[in-house]
Amino acid sequence: MSPDSIFSSVESEQRWVLAMEKNFPQQHVLDIDFDIPSCVFRVSKILTEAKPEAYAPQHLGLGPYHHLRPDLYIMQKQKLAAVRKFLGQEKLQKFRQVVEDLVQWEPVLRACYDEYLDLDIQTLAWILAIDGLYLVQFLKNYPEMEHLAGDILMLENQIPVILLKKILQVLELVPNDQNDCSLFEEFETLCQAHSPLRLNKQRAIIGDVSQAHLLNRMYYLIVNNRGIQEEEYVSMFSAAVTRIGLNDVVEGVQFLAERGFPGAGIAGQILSAVQKVPWDKILGLFKKGGTDEENPSVQEIDIPSVTQMTEIAGIKFTLTPGGIRDIDFEEKNFYLPVIRVNATTEVVLRNLVAYEAATTEPGSTLELAEYVDLMCGIIDSSKDVEILRNEGIIESELPDDEIAHIFNGIGKSTKKNDNKSNIEEAVDNVNSRYGNLLSVKVKRLLKKYGYASLKFLGVLITIAVLVLLTLQAFCSVFGCGRWFGKITAQSQNLVFSY
Repeated sequence: MSPDSIFSSVESEQRWVLAMEKNFPQQHVLDIDFDIPSCVFRVSKILTEAKPEAYAPQHLGLGPYHHLRPDLYIMQKQKLAAVRKFLGQEKLQKFRQVVEDLVQWEPVLRACYDEYLDLDIQTLAWILAIDGLYLVQFLKNYPEMEHLAGDILMLENQIPVILLKKILQVLELVPNDQNDCSLFEEFETLCQAHSPLRLNKQRAIIGDVSQAHLLNRMYYLIVNNRGIQEEEYVSMFSAAVTRIGLNDVVEGVQFLAERGFPGAGIAGQILSAVQKVPWDKILGLFKKGGTDEENPSVQEIDIPSVTQMTEIAGIKFTLTPGGIRDIDFEEKNFYLPVIRVNATTEVVLRNLVAYEAATTEPGSTLELAEYVDLMCGIIDSSKDVEILRNEGIIESELPDDEIAHIFNGIGKSTKKNDNKSNIEEAVDNVNSRYGNLLSVKVKRLLKKYGYASLKFLGVLITIAVLVLLTLQAFCSVFGCGRWFGKITAQSQNLVFSY
């Protein structure tokens, strides 16, 4: 076999041929739709490289991508026990019929997954029959199994609705005309519990049950919800001041002043004043937060942090009752929807963004990804989280620093698009207002030209310190009164004449 082939053996190649043949049956099959689009996708390596555990289930594998993983197969006994208990003796007898029907649906099964499934059809049918029925019972008994919700909502773990409906139909668990309603009601219970953003509750939206799987349903209800290196520069400056030892300089100047060194008294007063300046707070204005230091490899969109916008630009964050399509910036008000943050939020957001990227056509706006980029861009520290929490925009029982860590760990995933969304327009308006502030312009000038000046200033101060310390040593040995007494008197008369 070629190293670039999808086949691992001759048997694998034969399975592929048989699968292709069933896409072109000799007799027309009425109940099989051969034009089923893929809906369960492998997450791209670009996303998984950053945090693979956010996309690969940690406890429960559903479907052909993860069912046979050795580290997850320990759940197989629990799956089978749960399925048998759920079906009872009467329905259990029909389970084999589910498998047989899924075997007949081979083209549909394979079409639902974007990756070639190198599995015998019997194996594939059994996997989907077991996992599909396990998911059905999970949804009906959700509160008892909440700890598995993160895995259930991963993109690669989705079971297509079309297969779930087939299982329900064969087992006669619900009447055929109620399959969609019953299934999607159970979807919404789980979505309500774990969606980071509010879901649309309008009948016209909820009534649309054309979504392909559980994660697709959550995404649909979220996006359609409408309401009626500057850090490095600062660190270098701080380190330079520390190395100089300002306290030592002040003491040296005071020593010279006591011995009449011309100008030392005035210099001492200046240095004492400089010593009392709260440099940490001033330098804090030049920070965007601790994100770059903690996550140097995480790229974010260009936008000020919540703290910067609030304290420097006077921008107020206001809760909008709608969703991400209602994000807006007007005057000094930044309108954002509420987001609930819990233990599964990062996993859910990442997988929603992965689903959006896999299904959105080229040129379209990636609305949810833009929202996640925005939140990651404006949240850099626990103080940013505190401000948004106080405004009702963030709801969570997690501590502020943990929430900040979640958003600091998600990198930028979208690029500029010709068709600007409301989120891109809001970001542009914020940057325009913030960038036109005088204090920000000064900061950017310092960032652009300050480094060279800082090095020169550091050298100058170091030389001055050496000179003063040398004079201190000289005066302590030879005395300075007879050398500087007359000059000191003249300089004092000159100062007082002013």
